[in-house]
Order: sequence, then structure tokens, then C-alpha cells
Amino acid sequence: MTVASPVVPARAGVMTRTRWTVCALLFFATTINYLDRQLFSLLVPFFENDLRLGPTDLALINVSFLLAYGFGMVFVGRWIDRVGTRKGLSATFLLWNVASAAHAFVGSFGGFAAIRFLLGVGEAGNFPSAVRTVAEWFPKKERALATGLFNCGSNVGAILAPLLAVRIAEAYGWRACFLTLGGVGVVWIAFWMRFYRRPEEHPKVSPEELAHIRSDAKESTEALGVGEVFGMRPVYAVAMAKFFTDAPWWFYLTWLPKFLVGEFKLTPTFMAYAIPVVFIVADIGAIGGGWISSRLIASGRSVGASRKLAMLACALAAVPVMAVGQLVDVPSVAGIPSVYVAVAILSLAAAAHQGWSSNLYTLVSDTLPRPAMATVVGIKTAFGVVGGALFQIFVARSLTLTGSYALPFLLAGSLYLVGLLVLHLLLPRVEPVVPKRRVPQAVIVAGGLAMLAGIAATQFTLNRPPYGSVADYRATRTAQLSATGAPTEGPAARVGWMDARWYLWPTAKGTKAELVKFDRDGRPIVETRGAGAKGYTGPSAAEVEASRAPGGAP
Repeated sequence: MTVASPVVPARAGVMTRTRWTVCALLFFATTINYLDRQLFSLLVPFFENDLRLGPTDLALINVSFLLAYGFGMVFVGRWIDRVGTRKGLSATFLLWNVASAAHAFVGSFGGFAAIRFLLGVGEAGNFPSAVRTVAEWFPKKERALATGLFNCGSNVGAILAPLLAVRIAEAYGWRACFLTLGGVGVVWIAFWMRFYRRPEEHPKVSPEELAHIRSDAKESTEALGVGEVFGMRPVYAVAMAKFFTDAPWWFYLTWLPKFLVGEFKLTPTFMAYAIPVVFIVADIGAIGGGWISSRLIASGRSVGASRKLAMLACALAAVPVMAVGQLVDVPSVAGIPSVYVAVAILSLAAAAHQGWSSNLYTLVSDTLPRPAMATVVGIKTAFGVVGGALFQIFVARSLTLTGSYALPFLLAGSLYLVGLLVLHLLLPRVEPVVPKRRVPQAVIVAGGLAMLAGIAATQFTLNRPPYGSVADYRATRTAQLSATGAPTEGPAARVGWMDARWYLWPTAKGTKAELVKFDRDGRPIVETRGAGAKGYTGPSAAEVEASRAPGGAP
């Protein structure tokens, strides 16, 4: 019995464009990838009070995803290099969609941390597969554009997520949202398995298109060991650039909905329309960044100079985001409401990141052998999520101590220039390399463990509770405030889901009123914004002031 071919064969003598259909499939995969990963941060305003999640809890849940995504990508990328992108991407695609839908069945900090970890393992297959596929299907002169096009899917997913998620959550609840949107991507697998083949095996690829795809100098197809991959200098250059510059992107992805709703007092519905604006502009950056470098190459510049000039333009475009944290307490800028200015600057920063990312991904295929492509993407992404995880911890600590996003945005705007400097120092010339030495496996394992230990130590140092108990707070805070005596308990209050209480401290300059909120374990956290904190319910500032006066009731 003869089995019909899944696709119609190409006609001889015709320059087919099957490679762009493959790019379209990668675009839709990336769209679903970002749709699934965005749901958690978008739905935080719907469940954070019900599940009693604070800034540190949210940061740790994000770190759980990031570590699984990054370190899992090293192993998943290596596995994809062995089994191929057709089987590898379909298997990981199925895992992450099942995990995304499973969010509907958990309802605690531990449950979310575990299911986000599983989601990270599954989503780790998308970008190694996509970058390897682009290297297989496109000549170098088209790779940056193809990478930019499939990378647009990340922005489209981020655009669709708030438009769909908020509506579903408001109508049917946040659990229904995870269940509905988490299962959408399973349909994609059928299209991928039916259509995808290697160019040499694909019946819709004409000899002319295959010659175009293979128009570059012949590349090695010999399999490489992990030790040989780590022995190539460009691996460290792109990995360190990723380490510095993925941190701002993960910050935008995971904290932007909470930032807009909490700091600018937006409704979830308004937020659902503001965030798509950011990622629509980011789409322009994804394509524009790839187009710029491709255009520079076409004009006669070297590949290295073209990539780095495009990345410099993106790094400079990210600098204005440093001001976003300062706009929260400013009603307007030149007559324009500050929230619109903030969204505009964030849009520019998102576009800058995507343009940067398109060129950084393409540097992998510019410099490294194709058989190691998915492995290298996994390695550099692992470095990226380490940077992202450290940034998450920093954000949580900044919010706990200052109640402000000013420091995270200040750092986010400067990291691209740092990343470009490190990239240039480690990779002054962009040219193909071959493995010349092998790094011992023990060294690689030790390096990975050291990175995990660094994250754990940073998490413990930065996010350990400032006070272990009320007694600890009263004893320690006396010296910190230079108080002249013990505090008096003031009125009770609440900050979101947290119980809180005012404490009235006697000092040489008078009585200082301080609002203290309590986490799930009853540990005190000073709320620096006092009665102005988001979600505050309790006595007004005037009533607290009255309780300081002699004879005032605490």
C-alpha cells in the first residue's frame, strides 16, 4: 500500500519559497510560547490576594520558571541536536502546553512554583529548535531577517495574552483562563509534524531553492561534544551578552502588568490594552533590528560590524527606560499623562530588546558550527535566565525596601551597553570558528553548580526577611531609628491581603509613625509608603497623626 505524501512536490525549474512557510510555523510556535508564559504575570492581579502572594513569593515563582527554562535548555538543546527539530520541538511543545493548562488546578505558592518549573522545562525547546531550523533553512544573508520574523511571535503572543486573558478571567475566572489558553497550542503540533522536513528531504523544495539555502560555504555536519562546544570562544561572548540583557526583558514580561496596575492605578481592562501597545512596537524592533544588520551587510560592511552597529543602536534606544520609575509620582509630562509617556518609553525599550535579540541569536549561526546550534542557544539562554533570575531577586528586594520600581528601571536601561561592551571584548571579530579544544566535563558541571549556588546565595542574602518576629523588629528598629524608647502600638490596618499595624516610635525629633505589614508567617515588613501603599485599608493619615498626639487613642 502506498502512503500519500503529506505535501505536494515542487515543480522543477521553479524557485520555491518553502523556507518562509517553515519560518511562519516557527512564528506561530513562538506566539503560543509567549502566550502561555505571559498568563501568570497577567493574572497576578486576579489571584495574588486570594492566594496571599507577596513580592518575594512572586519573584521566587518567576525564578522557578527561569531556572527550569534556562538550565533545562542546555539539556533540551543538546537533545534536540541529537533527535532533530521535527521530533524535538513537537515533544517539548506538548509538554509546555499541558503544563500551562495545569495551572488551573493549583492554588498555592508551592503549587505555582512547581508547575512553573515544569512549564520552563517544556518551553526550553522552542528557541533552540527555532534557531537551529533557521540555520538549516536559510543562507546567512537571510538569517537575521528570518530570526526577526519568527521572533515577532514573542511579541504577538504578548499582545494576544492580555487581550484574551483579562476578558476570560473577568468573565469566567482566572482558572478558566489558564485551562482555555493553555491548551490552544496542541493544534500546532499536527501542522508541524505534517509539514516539517529537512530541506534536502522536503518534496516542496525545488532544486533552485535548495541551492539558494546551501549557497554559503559548506559547513561541518559532524556532531560535537559538549566539551568541544564549551571550548569555542564565541559561546562565552554570546552567553555573557545574554546574561546582561535578558534581565530587563524578563523584568518587563513578569512585572509590567503589576507595575501598571499598582503604580498608575490602572484597571486590568486598561492594562489589557496598554500592554499590547508595548509589544506591537516591539514587533517593529524585532524585524527592524534584523533588517538593519542585513541592510548593512548588503551595503558592503562586514558581518561583524553590521551586527554590532545594529546592536549599538538598540542599546542606545533602551537607555530612556531608566526614567520610567520616576514617572509614577508625576501627573503629566508636557501636558501628556505620565502613564502614556511611560507606555511609550517601555514600547521603545521592548523594541530595542527585540532588535538586539534578533542580532544576538544570529551571531550564533554566524560564528558556530550548525551541529552545535541548539546546544549553544541552550547555553546562552541558561546564562540569560541566570541574569534574569538575579534581576527578579533584586526587584523583589527593591520593592520590599523602597516600595518603588525606580532602581530596577535605572538598571534595566544601562545593561545593554554593558552587554555590548562585554560582547565586543570577548568577540572582537565575527567569523566562523571550529572547535580546537575540549573543556573537561567536570569543569562544566562545576560551573553550572556555581551559578546555581550564586543564585541561591543571592536569594538568601537579598530576600531573607529583614525581621524574624515583632520582638526582633522592635529590638532592631530602635537602633535604626535612633529611637528614645519603645514604640507604642497604633491602629490596625491591611495592605492587600496582609495584616498590618501602625507603630509609633518616640525619637528626638518627635513621634514617627511607621506602618508594618506581616507576611504569611507573621514576619514584619516595613511599608515605606505608609497609608499610600497599594491596597491599603485602615485609618487615614490624619487619623494616624491624631493618634500621635498626647491623649490620642492608639
